[in-house]
Amino acid sequence: MEQTFEEFETEFLDDIRINAQIDGTTPDDYFLTDILSRLSSMGEISDPQITPIQKRCRNGRIMSFDAYAFDESDKSIVLVSNDFVDDLNTVLTKTQIEQSKQRMINFLDEAYDNKLNQYFDVTDSLLSIGNDIGRRMHIDYINLDDDKSIDKIKLIIVTNKRLSDRIKSLPSEQFQGKKVEVNIWSISRLYELYQSGKEREPIIIETKKYGLDGIPCIKAEMSGNLDYDAYLAIVPGKFLHEIYYEHGSRLLEGNVRAFLSNRGKINKGIRLTIKNEPTKFFTYNNGIACTASKVYLSDDGHNILAMEDLQIINGGQTTASLTSAVLKDHMSLDNIFVPMKLTVVKNDDYDSMIQNISKYANSQNKVKDSDLFSNHPFHRVFENLAKTIQAPAHGDSVNNTMWYYERSRGKYEQEQFKFTKKSERDYFVKKFPKNQVIKKEDLAKYYTCAELLRPDQVSKGSEKCMSFFAERIDDKYQKSPDAFNNQFFKNCICYAILFKSTDKIVKNASWYISESYTKSGVVAYAISKLISLIPDGYCLDYNMIWKKQELYPSLNFEIEKIAHETFNFVQELGGNGMEQFKKEESWNKFREIKYEFSKEFIKDLINKDLIDTQAKADAKENKLAKKLDIEREIVMAGKDYWERLINEGLNRRIISYQEVDLLKLASRIQVTGKIPSPKQMQWIWKIREKLEKAGVLVD
Repeated sequence: MEQTFEEFETEFLDDIRINAQIDGTTPDDYFLTDILSRLSSMGEISDPQITPIQKRCRNGRIMSFDAYAFDESDKSIVLVSNDFVDDLNTVLTKTQIEQSKQRMINFLDEAYDNKLNQYFDVTDSLLSIGNDIGRRMHIDYINLDDDKSIDKIKLIIVTNKRLSDRIKSLPSEQFQGKKVEVNIWSISRLYELYQSGKEREPIIIETKKYGLDGIPCIKAEMSGNLDYDAYLAIVPGKFLHEIYYEHGSRLLEGNVRAFLSNRGKINKGIRLTIKNEPTKFFTYNNGIACTASKVYLSDDGHNILAMEDLQIINGGQTTASLTSAVLKDHMSLDNIFVPMKLTVVKNDDYDSMIQNISKYANSQNKVKDSDLFSNHPFHRVFENLAKTIQAPAHGDSVNNTMWYYERSRGKYEQEQFKFTKKSERDYFVKKFPKNQVIKKEDLAKYYTCAELLRPDQVSKGSEKCMSFFAERIDDKYQKSPDAFNNQFFKNCICYAILFKSTDKIVKNASWYISESYTKSGVVAYAISKLISLIPDGYCLDYNMIWKKQELYPSLNFEIEKIAHETFNFVQELGGNGMEQFKKEESWNKFREIKYEFSKEFIKDLINKDLIDTQAKADAKENKLAKKLDIEREIVMAGKDYWERLINEGLNRRIISYQEVDLLKLASRIQVTGKIPSPKQMQWIWKIREKLEKAGVLVD
């Protein structure tokens, strides 16, 4: 039976209260952290920093917000206001929305006029953050090598209130010539998303809204029972600019968004073509590649009227450059037309499909494998480890639990959608507690500061940290795939416990000033500093951390001590603390500062050989088990699996016809009963691994 809105609302609030109690925080704070995590997972916001402020400013006005973020891919500043209420059946009114919106605008107004120094202490990190925002809002030219301008303002109100039925739409406004977009994430909206069973809200682009009767297209007629439809079209440049200006980075598939954020520069060639030879744009430009989950056509099938869940998977730089040409250079796009290839995915596994399409669509660009890491087989290996390794019972519990690896966005909640009874959902959450869910981005953060000892990379945000992590993991995977074994998994969980525990220690420390907004940097630096100083041949007692599922006393004490020194260090550096933490020179400087461990901490360190021996034993055991399981897996995979693998391999031109013949032996096992020889089995498995490393993952 489907969960009603009232049941969802009650359960949602109960979860907030319980989890806040477990985390030792308030429901208000926990709600904000939880909702920001959800929005990050959906791609609505990137690397939000919690910064609750409320101050009076000019003319008795109040400026307030609770978190901020930059979206470098569409040049926007995002402010978030938290309107949580510890109650049910509460309605968010238009008056309350207007008040929250205006208070966020008041901050931007003071920042734009460079007046924030009248309200913030010179040591306050938010002063330098606000001044940076103000400076960037004033930039109205293109610096082709490093465009730091802010072109758009996104204001988000998050609340567990119900949205008033009287509110039908929120018109966009302007602030200092920049578009202001107001977005409400209410309990009603969360429920609608829950009901849909989707990981994020789909964007629906209707061409008539942008002054077009439709986009002329040709459908590619291809033989075979394909899980997609393909269309070729010519799109007006003005249309691309308008949908990008309205929806921003939500239109960009994750890989493309990361690419633009990390390396995105306005393309000089595109800009000059628009300016000097607009009619040649179609000829000079390679066009864009997009995906959609659904397309609506005219009656004759020759015009696209609407596209659902449109994602640009190649051509993000072209699209961003068109918008930049309009906003910065005030150019006309009347004579600009762009070729478009549109793939309408009919596959149930929509996200995996578009990630694979993205990988191959971007293969001609300067996009490294690390930028496309979401497809890497490492994630499936780690997920399988999470599904097989039980965590020891801890605290008051007598039952073992498990850690849940969320290798695709929103999968933890998606799994719960399958259950029709509350008792089934409760059992799932008991087995996989919410505080034991690890997202890909979080794993990158934990591993990068505890294993790679690069807290400066962690401080740069999830996308840049993921790229750094991806390169190292891919290199390790290529050299030694068997290293990703039980011990590797347990170590990573220990890193997660270490990071989460350190975060809580810092948050509750008497010396930590919450208004400094540097907690995540302090946590990363403290962990890396502590581990970097451990004498050669020794390490933390990861066996004890795994067994207890918490830090042992001497480590707990040492972390608080070293975190305090980290906090003092960044205070002495001055300026924007988070910006200081992003610099490698800051990390190198902090790393050189002398520090002495307590005797208890030194005594509790263990010989690294014990952990390494365990890891090697696990690797050897994994290798043997894998060898013994190869025949079983090849047999059990079934005819359909091997045929899908053959089709994918041929379509992408990865395998030869000799390799196809070997895979066909596997596909006929259950039909003929004939088992390939041991040598043939080994070759079949090598071909499968070759395809998997190339990103061909079929279930």
